[in-house]
Amino acid sequence: MTVEQVLQRLREMGCKLTPQRRLIVEVLLNAGDAELTADEIYQQVRAVYPEVGLDTIYRNLRLMGRLNVVTEVRLPGRLAQYSLNRTAHAHSLVCLECGAEIPMSHCPIKELEAVALEQHGFVISSHRIELFGYCPACAARESAPT
Repeated sequence: MTVEQVLQRLREMGCKLTPQRRLIVEVLLNAGDAELTADEIYQQVRAVYPEVGLDTIYRNLRLMGRLNVVTEVRLPGRLAQYSLNRTAHAHSLVCLECGAEIPMSHCPIKELEAVALEQHGFVISSHRIELFGYCPACAARESAPT
């Protein structure tokens, strides 16, 4: 996925393409599969665009999260971490202990899309599902006798 492809997704969703938004996308793309905190993103964007404020980073991350362009993972006792959704449609299982994110291939929303349209006239444009719990390794540690 390229910066231009991500920006095109944002454009299609009605977003204005600001220099700050472009830089945030570049930082997240360059991070690969790594998740970054808002401050880590801010530091990298600020190195290129010194006028940017941390509030601008948070505002853009919230917007991109609502549009399913960015994934935000919040685990107890840790700072929120952000990563770029490389596909427009993703579901995952997130371990509350180690933070592992396991992609799910099945989409349980397909059936609900028809119901939403038939009963409410509502057209779902995107969605994201994150289920929180414990991965097999962490679950085994939790249930092991001490």
